Amino acid sequence: MKNFLVTAIAVLFTISGFSQRDPDEVYLSSFVYTPKDGMRDKFETAAAKKTQMFNNKEGNYIITYRILSGPDEGSYLRLLIFQQSSNYNNLLQDGEGEYWEKNVAQYVKSAGGMQTWRLIQPLSIGEDAPPPRFLERTIRVSKPGMNDYITKWMYRAGKTVEKMMDDNSYRRSFKLVSGGNPNIYASFRGFDSYPHWGDGTFDQTYDEQFGWKQASMDRKSLNKAMMEWGFNVISLERVDSMLPKDILDYINN
Repeated sequence: MKNFLVTAIAVLFTISGFSQRDPDEVYLSSFVYTPKDGMRDKFETAAAKKTQMFNNKEGNYIITYRILSGPDEGSYLRLLIFQQSSNYNNLLQDGEGEYWEKNVAQYVKSAGGMQTWRLIQPLSIGEDAPPPRFLERTIRVSKPGMNDYITKWMYRAGKTVEKMMDDNSYRRSFKLVSGGNPNIYASFRGFDSYPHWGDGTFDQTYDEQFGWKQASMDRKSLNKAMMEWGFNVISLERVDSMLPKDILDYINN
């Protein structure tokens, strides 16, 4: 199966702007849902049934993670994965939106706006794999014109983690193309158990690859390039009961 991770889909959303997107690019759509008080189990059950009915095959898989930290703790991040621009012409199947409104929306307290992200392949590390049990999502917001400092750090940090983890590492990185500031970058680093860092310190490994005190210098450039409020890290855990059946079978086997 194709890249299951490359980290919530809006059931209804506009597709304006995608006609000019590169047809060969890979996109990820995300949405955050917060269940009503006391209705978490009902939301999970209803959303899981909708997933099995409408989002259960390659090209329209939805993967769900529970947010474990940050202001949205306890909410759900649903990810529509491995999309191309042409997919957005016919995203909703017949009856899909109506089904959500009738059977799932009644358990939703709030739904965050849909965001669409473009995969940045050179910043991604690790082989394609089923969705890992845990994700660590890092958001960085660049000042205008300073994106290169952000992507330089992301590239080198990825290579450092890859070395620390003896190539047993998984990360997918994206740039926002719709639903917010286009200078926002997101990285999803996946792992199946804690602790999830390799041997050795990060800075030491970084400097071994890129030069003496390079980690310190690159970090200073990174901090200058980011908006003051533009750094955020949250943890997520996969919700197996809400996975498409064939993905869950693949994980269990």
